[in-house]
Amino acid sequence: MTIFIANANGKIGQEVVRGLIAKGEKVRVGVRNVAKARSEFPGAEVVAIDAARPETFGPAVAGMTAVFSAFPTELLPKAEVDLAAAAKAAGVKRYVKLSVVGAGESDAFGHTAAEKAVEATGLDWTHLRPTFFMQNYSTAQAAGIKAERKFYEAAADGKTAFIDARDIAAVAVKALTEAGHAGKAYTLTGGRALDRNEAAAAIGEAIGAKVVYVPIDDAALRQALAAAPKFTQDLYSTLYGFVRAGYTAAVDPTVERVLGRKPIDFAQFARDSASAWK
Repeated sequence: MTIFIANANGKIGQEVVRGLIAKGEKVRVGVRNVAKARSEFPGAEVVAIDAARPETFGPAVAGMTAVFSAFPTELLPKAEVDLAAAAKAAGVKRYVKLSVVGAGESDAFGHTAAEKAVEATGLDWTHLRPTFFMQNYSTAQAAGIKAERKFYEAAADGKTAFIDARDIAAVAVKALTEAGHAGKAYTLTGGRALDRNEAAAAIGEAIGAKVVYVPIDDAALRQALAAAPKFTQDLYSTLYGFVRAGYTAAVDPTVERVLGRKPIDFAQFARDSASAWK
């Protein structure tokens, strides 16, 4: 089996590549920066793809038996439509798409249309619909936590069943390499829901310092994102609206059912990621 990973540089794609290589699978990654990817993934074949040039997808998936797709929302649904069509034409059998929680109930910023495009190909598809990543705190929020011992979110006192990117990737590896996952849409959450004060306390405990969550309103969120495209502002505004409304507090058992173990806990994530905040 040879597996193609689109957007291998993302939080989940990186972990999927590592998981597949550790399992002994042959991996081809598709990226824009080939030289960088070769240094990051020495055990993988690296090819160039560009979502703005869909003609690059055909050669990238040629000879592949499975595809993992993790396009950012701003490229959807077109990039997914193009890659899924190329995969179908190349004779790919399995297609695992990284989607987003709630994609089955709403438009979800192009993910719902992208999911339907994949399904329409007739490939053995699996959709992964995770909630907020724990790793957001060790990447996007890391600088603020390190400098101020604070992080700012428009979440009010809403709770989220945060999921570790490593668990999402582990489910993806299962879906790409094992039978029994075709035609499934997996909602992926952690094992418990935390509010942001609890998340701050866990991070603080991991680094031996007090970390504070500072709630902001939607206007302040948009102001903080003033330099970003309107699409990004609308995306984050909507996502945090879901948090405040309580939609991200639900805990789903899928991760434990698929992996045969409990999801990684937020406290464990914080201990593993402590260097990001020191």
